Amino acid sequence: MKEFSQSVGKGIELISIIEPKFKTTNISVVFLMPCQPEKFPAWSLVPNLLLNSCAKYPTIAGMSERLQELYGAYLDNSISLIADTWQMRLMVNTIGDDYALEGEKLREEAGSLLLECILHPNAEHGNAFSESAFRTEQQELLDVIQNEINNKRSYAMKQARKIIFENEPNAVSLYGTEEDVLALTPESVYEAYQEILQKAQILIYYVGPEEAPELPEMFRNVFTDRNVPEFCVQSPSQCKAEPAVLTESMQLGQSQLVMAFKAEKVISQEALRMCSLIFGGAPFSLLFSNVREKMSLCYYCSSAIVYGKNTMMVTSGVSQENLEKTREAVLAQLDLIRRGEFEDSLLEDAKRYLINALRLTGDTPSSCSSEAFERFLREDHANVEERIRLYQNLTKEDIISTAKAFRLDSVYMLTQKGEEA
Repeated sequence: MKEFSQSVGKGIELISIIEPKFKTTNISVVFLMPCQPEKFPAWSLVPNLLLNSCAKYPTIAGMSERLQELYGAYLDNSISLIADTWQMRLMVNTIGDDYALEGEKLREEAGSLLLECILHPNAEHGNAFSESAFRTEQQELLDVIQNEINNKRSYAMKQARKIIFENEPNAVSLYGTEEDVLALTPESVYEAYQEILQKAQILIYYVGPEEAPELPEMFRNVFTDRNVPEFCVQSPSQCKAEPAVLTESMQLGQSQLVMAFKAEKVISQEALRMCSLIFGGAPFSLLFSNVREKMSLCYYCSSAIVYGKNTMMVTSGVSQENLEKTREAVLAQLDLIRRGEFEDSLLEDAKRYLINALRLTGDTPSSCSSEAFERFLREDHANVEERIRLYQNLTKEDIISTAKAFRLDSVYMLTQKGEEA
């Protein structure tokens, strides 16, 4: 595998990853913006409006027909929050040029289609998205928000983040509220789209079986009039002096418990991931083995890292009568790690788990670009083998020290209406 990068404009980097074993070509354009929560609803509508149609193919049927001409190519998108940075990823995937039946330049055509979508959207009068396309995507986003509310696990996480990251961008829903979305117009979303083009840091990832000499010129200086602000992905969240506790009640069959722990010092990503994995991030973890299996206190219980925030979150689905016992049991498992009262085999299992995941990098184009993007976020150029060595060198004392750095920051409980936790 070979990887190299080059600048193709102000705040625009093209990263090429060449792996001869791949049979497909993948081009992703990643836009990174400093979080502005008041703009999340408008930003959330942009990706689908760009990829479902464009000026050249103004209907979903027309776009689908063009993708079929490219041997079943497909477009995809995602948005996410990474610490205090908003991310939008727009991607096209097609088979490699060697498999085109009539010698078509599929890579170049796929890249051109993606650029067509990004630069020439389905817009009216040059200052607004198509009214019909806008209304369709607006309703889709309203449905997503409603589904978040109906799914009690996602609802609990959304509510918990309000207290965990109070006065921080992460406290706000990625999609905004129904009222926010209903207030949007084709003009306001088009204005938000223009701001992304002008101000986002842009990373372009090409992953394919051979070099793509046409891509640098295709993307060079196509995003003009840019003013890219400086921003930092890492933004640790300060731990509260005393844990915040919030209980909310509604009609539901299973109570939800969310607990957030924040580190009081900067911790290496390797130690942080290893500690979370041992705590509750895998089927062999303490939360799964002890709280769920041995104690039978909950339906599920797991931990995860909030990237860039030095925060570890535990989520659990619990019977009403076991809420308090589960909360105490979660704290007890973290105390076990702090005291070093866990088997050495657990550390070895966690190492194997993370190292195996790293060694799978390179098996798919998406894993290649994801790993390269993670290195960008970490501001770390360590390759896979170097990162594997970092995991291998972690000791039990490193995990103990990491666990000791965490304090309970917030507790959120979603309980059955009319019941007390």
